[in-house]
Amino acid sequence: MVSVANIACKTAGIAGMSAIVYDAYAHAKHHSAVDAEELSADVFENAIAATRTNADASHVTGVMQKKLTNLRMHNPIIPVIGKIKGFVSGFFGSLADNIVPTVLSAIALGGRGFMQKAGAIGLVGYTLLKVAKEGFGLGKKSPIDE
Repeated sequence: MVSVANIACKTAGIAGMSAIVYDAYAHAKHHSAVDAEELSADVFENAIAATRTNADASHVTGVMQKKLTNLRMHNPIIPVIGKIKGFVSGFFGSLADNIVPTVLSAIALGGRGFMQKAGAIGLVGYTLLKVAKEGFGLGKKSPIDE
């Protein structure tokens, strides 16, 4: 038979994991766009720098260099690679930043007996501390006071 405490612990664990995964997705989406732009800018900068120098004064070399530069600057794969790299780094970076609530949520979801209750209580306590600090500013130093 399922107890009320077990349901409450599982609910807390699901709510915690949902918030963590949503935060990680939002963080990853932002990093995806930023990294795609940065990688495209780096490729553009390198391509333009390569056109500014020639090893010889050959007209054929100059035409070939312009064609390859145009190909490099309009390559559709570069932004895709930047988006994938940014999404993965943003997602796992956010999970690493939220390691404490992730572990507590996992314990509340997968634990049994005392461990499950300890994970749920720890998650609720962590959430209350986060709300007090970030929401109400308790314990935070104002940049104005410095």
